[in-house]
Amino acid sequence: MRQRTSRIALIGPVLPFRGGIAQHATALRRSLAEVTEVRTFSFSRQYPGWLFPGESDRDPAFEGHVEPDTEYSIDSVNPLAWRRVVRRIVEWRPDAVVIPWWTVYFAPSSFYFAGRFRRAGIPVVFLCHNVVEHETAGWRRALTARVLGRGSAYVVHTGIDKENLQRLVPGARIVQQAHPVYEHFPEPTGASKPEHDIELLFFGFVRPYKGLDVLLDAVALVDPALDVRLTVAGESWQGREPIEKQVADLGIEDRVHLDLHYLTDEQIAEYFGRAHAAVLPYRSATGSGVIAVAYNYDTPVIVTSVGGLPDVVVDGRRGFLVPPEDPAALARAIERLASADIAAMRRHVHAYKAEELTWDRLAHAVLEAAGVRG
Repeated sequence: MRQRTSRIALIGPVLPFRGGIAQHATALRRSLAEVTEVRTFSFSRQYPGWLFPGESDRDPAFEGHVEPDTEYSIDSVNPLAWRRVVRRIVEWRPDAVVIPWWTVYFAPSSFYFAGRFRRAGIPVVFLCHNVVEHETAGWRRALTARVLGRGSAYVVHTGIDKENLQRLVPGARIVQQAHPVYEHFPEPTGASKPEHDIELLFFGFVRPYKGLDVLLDAVALVDPALDVRLTVAGESWQGREPIEKQVADLGIEDRVHLDLHYLTDEQIAEYFGRAHAAVLPYRSATGSGVIAVAYNYDTPVIVTSVGGLPDVVVDGRRGFLVPPEDPAALARAIERLASADIAAMRRHVHAYKAEELTWDRLAHAVLEAAGVRG
């Protein structure tokens, strides 16, 4: 008698929702679908409008898009919707349920889901993007421990997340697999050529923990004889005014270009296509989807030695490592880039991503954590 194909239920945002978590869940869903049977349960409403500080939590480029085998039925603020989703999944009887974990906003629904599935005898695998949330407080850490304590197994991307999880959930069964490279972005057209000897890119949502202010201070310290431009590309959760004021106060208007809005995939491709390096001057971090985007384009990175960022960067090969909150050290790294063999660094990035940073590896890590075969 033929054995039934394994089944995985995935709970989380997928396209047309935007942002790194939705991109991650979408790519994971598609990779899992190649090796097992998958049903995805996404959101009808991910955040209330008053809570989300950006323009929208949906990508206008994917308006009307529906991922295959996906139900958009979870209302994050309506427990009745949670009950209906649990009933649908339990009736399907998957071998495991995979729940992304990245912010305590979803603690109530994740706590509910994990508890109900555990009572139904269905293992829960938490895929932890950030075990301990950025800019976290003690109550958030305690709440995280309560929620994640209901899991059966865990997948993490970085060593620091593994350590944090082991402290929060002693004895947890953890599978570690590096964050794959995002492959859905288009190739750059080449129409946007580098206009300066060193083109730096700060990309993504601008939030305090990401240290853009430190990077701007560093740009002001870089040798004035070097032809350097920093592009800040992404949506700012703190508005334009503080950034523009710092740029003006430092007198670096000729070195900084601000493009502070949500970017299309085509715009992202052009920015990474002409950048010599992406810069992540984070104050704190576990991992980063920005590195995954940069590596997709074979772009080296300059990152701070915090959290899991050093896990995927070898100083001088795929980029440079600097201490956090140290503008002088960051400025020196930018000056090192001016004399580095960037073509060789790109080759190192390319070889590393092809071997280690694949969605197939992550899909099999999820199945390993779930204790099933594809």
